[in-house]
This record gives sequence, structure tokens and C-alpha cells, in this order.
Amino acid sequence: MATQLPTASTIDSARAARDVLLPVVAQGAILRRPLWTRFAERIAADDRALRRVRALRRKYGDGPVLLRLPLRPFALVLGPADVRRILDETPEPFSAATTEKVGALNHFQPHAVLATDPPLRAARRDLNEQALDTHRPVHRHADTMLAAITEEFGTLRGTLGWEDFRTLWFRAVRRIVLGDAARDDTELIRLLDGLRGNANWAEFHRRDDSRRRRFEQHLGQYVEAAAPGSLVSALPPADGVLDPAGQVPHWLFAFDAAGIALWRLLAVLAARPEFAEPVREEAEHPDRSPLLAYAGAALQESVRLWPTTLVILREARQETRWNDGVAPAGTEFAIVSSVFHRDDEELEFAHSFEPEIWLDGRSDGEWPLIPFSAGPAVCPGRNVVLLTTSAATSHTVAHYDLDVDPATRHALTQPKLPATFDHTSVRLGFWPRSQS
Repeated sequence: MATQLPTASTIDSARAARDVLLPVVAQGAILRRPLWTRFAERIAADDRALRRVRALRRKYGDGPVLLRLPLRPFALVLGPADVRRILDETPEPFSAATTEKVGALNHFQPHAVLATDPPLRAARRDLNEQALDTHRPVHRHADTMLAAITEEFGTLRGTLGWEDFRTLWFRAVRRIVLGDAARDDTELIRLLDGLRGNANWAEFHRRDDSRRRRFEQHLGQYVEAAAPGSLVSALPPADGVLDPAGQVPHWLFAFDAAGIALWRLLAVLAARPEFAEPVREEAEHPDRSPLLAYAGAALQESVRLWPTTLVILREARQETRWNDGVAPAGTEFAIVSSVFHRDDEELEFAHSFEPEIWLDGRSDGEWPLIPFSAGPAVCPGRNVVLLTTSAATSHTVAHYDLDVDPATRHALTQPKLPATFDHTSVRLGFWPRSQS
């Protein structure tokens, strides 16, 4: 009989829960909690997580290690080969629709592809890929998206905090996803934020069915009208099984994470003008390089340094075999992105801002750099996110001089960039550049 995977001692399991898992839960996996995000930065939570994972590797080996936690078998993924195996073998046997994830997403998007197992999952995944043009380098509605970004980012003025920027960002997002009529519909996002806040507690929070119905009715008006050039106009007709409209809440959710990555990137470019200059050069001479290539690389580097998905979860639907033993069916595997993105024993650029790694092939090595996940469940909206955030970066740098609050400037000009970066405390100044 095969032996079980190594199981961490009770004290090691408690330390892993404290240093790796608890900060993720506290910050809010679905909607960030500003107070806890600030605290995570203060205690350098991602540095602590990396040190804890290294300690587990030294003691238990590179294979997944089971933790002594209640409710269900739970394993931390410690080695790069196992990261790739789990992501490559999604959704079978490693389902993306984990118990915790389904419990969370049921609050606001119960029919989303991330909450769906085979056989229905493949059809919902295909629906998303068709609407988001996943396999095309540029979305068919790129012109409409770029117009929304240019117009909304043309209103930047003065000093803004995160909530100010988020308001502007979502004006553009609503136009991109739902059409121009949704530009000022802040009630839609207020309803969604309330549902996402409940979702932070997964199955441990009562579902607010009344709020969800109001949100779905509100959203349904835009889906039914389907403004030309909007993402929802690329959806197929309503279907009682696939629920095309039920995929849209996740698009809005994902754009929020994209806004966080963009805000952090703008802070880096404000603090480090040497990185802003290639973005400006690219914007002024678009014929010299592929469409927004450097801006897109800079955005991916922002997500590598500070992942917006704090942990990637997969649940084994059957018993799985590993070099060091067997994990029982139902085991939930956790991949903490920052642990691999910031491992300076493996990556010479772990703590520095180097967009070039996304252009010169260094990001394609064996060590897992997974800002948009990987494998069959890779983010289907990756190209849309990169296009819109790259366009926003390019427009902003080309048309504004940037400034950043002193505390953030100090943190971002250190030789080692902070592993945990509280975006909610950043303040950025946008001063129109004189155009020759």
C-alpha cells in the first residue's frame, strides 16, 4: 500500500496557517479589506510566507505537504514541478471549483466557469473564450475599449487616492463590459461590492439572495440591451443551462484586480522615471514595437511582484500519487503565487522591477511565474486585461507627469522592492504634460 504524503506536525501546521494562509483570508480573497491589507504590508506578510515555505521544504522535501487542519485534507504546494502538474492537470483530477471557491462565488456568480466542474465546465469555458477572444492577440472590440480608456483617463487631474482612481477605472470598465449607458451606474458596483464582501467569508456567511437578485436584474438590463462594441454584445443568446449573463460578474470582479495592478504600476512609474521613459517612448513611436509591448510587460511585472490572486486553489477529485506518497481524494492544494514569484534563491530578479523578463524569454523558464495562472484554467481574459491596462498606462505616461506620496516613493526606490504592497494607502499626482 502506498504511503500518504508527508504530513506537517501540529506545530508546523499551525505556523503555516499563521504565516501563509491567515494573511490571505484576512486581506480578503474576493474583496480586499483595506485595514488588513495595510497590516499585511506592515508585517511583510509575503516575506513571512516565503520563509515558512522554505522551512517546510527543508524539513519535509519539495513535494506537497499535508497540513493538520480541520474540515478537509489540505496541502501546501512547495515545488515548481508540482505547481506545473496541478495547473496542467486542471480540471481533472485537479478541479478549480474547490469547496471554498464555490462557497465564495455562490454569493454573486454561482454559474461562473470557476465554480463549475465537468462536464458543464468545458462549455462555459468555451463561452468565455469566445466572448473574450481568448485566442486572438487583440479583441475584436479593441477600438471601443481603447476609446473608453482614452476618454476616461483624459479626465485625470491632481492628487488621487485609491478610491478616487477606482471610481475612474470602473467608469471605463463599465463602458468596456456593458456599454456607454453603464458609465455612471455606480449602484451596480455597490451591489457587487456588497456581495463580494460577503463572499470573503465563503460558505460561512449567509447568502444575501435579495441583494443578488437586485444585482442580477440590474446587470440583466445591460446584457439584454447588449450595446454594440461591449463585451456583453459578444455573448450568445440567453441559455438556461450555460447562463451567459452569469459569466459577466466575474469579468467585473477580474477588472477590479486589474485596476489594483495598474495602480501599483503607476506608483512604480512615478517613483522610478527610468521605467516610465520606455513606456512614453513606445507611446510616441508605436511603429517601432508591437502594440504596447513594454507597457504590457510592465503590467505583468506588477502582477508578478504583487499577485492580485493571493492563492491559487485546486481540489483533487480522486486520490493522487506524488513522488513522496499519496494524497487522498478531496485534498485541497494551495499554490501561493508570491512564494514562487519572489524566491530569490531561484530568481536573480525576484525583488526588482524588470519588465524585460516578459520580452526576452526569461519568464518562460521552468520556475513558475504565473501572474494569470497557467494551464487549461489560465485566465481567459488575459489579453483583454493586458490591452486595457497597457493602454491606460501608455496614455497616462504620455499625457501626464506623475508624482507619488513620499512613503510609497521611499519603499519603491529601495534595492529590494517590498514583497507586500498596500495599494490602498498610495496617493498619486497626475499633472498634464504640455503637448508639443
